[in-house]
Amino acid sequence: MSTPTTDSRSRRATLGFLLCLVGPLVVGVILNALVRPGLARSLGGEQHVVGGAVRSRDVWWTFTPEIERQHPVLTTFLGYSDGLIAMCVLASIVVIFLVRWVVRRRKR
Repeated sequence: MSTPTTDSRSRRATLGFLLCLVGPLVVGVILNALVRPGLARSLGGEQHVVGGAVRSRDVWWTFTPEIERQHPVLTTFLGYSDGLIAMCVLASIVVIFLVRWVVRRRKR
């Protein structure tokens, strides 16, 4: 038989797990689908696409040397491919879960 305290802990643990998983995924999708294309359009970048299908499509942008001198950080960020951004998101999820596991283990 479960107690209200046990149910509350279980719900918090489940919610924490979902936030650790879904949070970075949402950030990655928003970056690749909205933020990066909007920034690239506003800077006048040239889009490069490799792959024809939606799942295997990889996108990045290049810029004129003048724009690269004016906005070095943004043009470098936009020069990375969508696939690299997605891999960084997955790596961050792994790190978040490892940190969460270590913290929970030390609390015991």
